[in-house]
Amino acid sequence: MRPLASNRASTSPHARRARRPSARRHVVAVCAALALLAGGCTEQVGGAGGGTPPQAFVSLYQSSTFQMCRDCHAPNAPGATAGTEATQDWSTATSAFESLKGAASGLIGNFEGCNGVPLVGATADTSLLVAVLDENVRAQFSVPGHPACTADAITDETLRVGTIDPDTLQSLKDFINGGGFNMPLQ
Repeated sequence: MRPLASNRASTSPHARRARRPSARRHVVAVCAALALLAGGCTEQVGGAGGGTPPQAFVSLYQSSTFQMCRDCHAPNAPGATAGTEATQDWSTATSAFESLKGAASGLIGNFEGCNGVPLVGATADTSLLVAVLDENVRAQFSVPGHPACTADAITDETLRVGTIDPDTLQSLKDFINGGGFNMPLQ
């Protein structure tokens, strides 16, 4: 007569060794997980449109200052709230470059007067993007047809992102003043 099969696993050393994953498998699994996590943290440059913005913009996009924009200005961004400007999409450099060519929308309350104002104007001094980062531009900001978009209606984003690196701010101004947003995707 054959013994009945037991629900208990064998306790022999050979059976335990066969069930135990090897150290090599653990190392491979950990490395794979780290690679996946690292891939999820990189700044994406391209987008669905199939082009890349000029390198000068990509460098701006990859700066620590502008990486913070993704926290609020991207689909399903964790920091987006009612009244967050709704035109910008900083999920990739391409989407940021393209969306900054639009006008502000979705602003409410004190900021509502800036709806319809170009995010990037003909010059840095007429660009709402620069005004939120530079108190001197913000103080003098004026756009024809939008008399309510004044320093009182423009968000001071430096309160959120901190002091802007002067070189980064100047690079943004130079990019705008040099017609960078008029350049096509490459």
